[in-house]
Amino acid sequence: MDTENLNKWWYSLPEEIRKKLYVQENINVWKDLDMSTRVAMFRYCRMKIFGIGKNGDMERSLLIETVCGLADIALVKRSGIALEDMCDDEGNFLEEYQKQFNTVYDRYEAVLANMDWTNCCTDMEISVREIIEHLEKTGYSRVDIDTDRRTAKTFYTYRGGLHINGTGNLSFHILPPQDSLGLGRFAICATRNGESSQLGTDQAPFFFGRLLAFLKGERKENEIIDEISTDRKTE
Repeated sequence: MDTENLNKWWYSLPEEIRKKLYVQENINVWKDLDMSTRVAMFRYCRMKIFGIGKNGDMERSLLIETVCGLADIALVKRSGIALEDMCDDEGNFLEEYQKQFNTVYDRYEAVLANMDWTNCCTDMEISVREIIEHLEKTGYSRVDIDTDRRTAKTFYTYRGGLHINGTGNLSFHILPPQDSLGLGRFAICATRNGESSQLGTDQAPFFFGRLLAFLKGERKENEIIDEISTDRKTE
């Protein structure tokens, strides 16, 4: 991630979410964070939303790195003292500042750990390559577009897009920009009682949330089919 894209992500967050991470009222912490902390926060958020690459150790590591960066900046802003002046010769906080750091750290840890990231980040996406890796890990097989028979647990790629056959009646699509036709970059297609329905969207969390929940077994085929069919009828 480069600075421009990280800034775009940060400022796409709703203001009430960004304010929860301010060190003081109306003081935006983002511009004072170093690049490694920004990247850690982005990766933590992405992991919480999509679950890609998720494991307990990595999630905890990203959370700690993010919280430490936020707490350092908050401590400097509140005290008006440079970080190095709060530490001894070995780089450890002096006792009085360690207590202050711990208090700020606990606050940020609670805010980040309990935040509903899913409703915060509407511009995030997962790359086709990452999705394919996830599909293969869950037993999906690649097929050729010309020989696709809508067999369950198969997928194919085309012009940068991705077609996923979850079952014979449920499929997920990442569409190439030239094929979206104004219906959205993502689509979920469902068939119930011989009637087909399609729901298109540009909202990445809406699409990926359902795809990943299905792949993990957290949402069943009929549940998603009912949702797609109902949404279409109410349009």
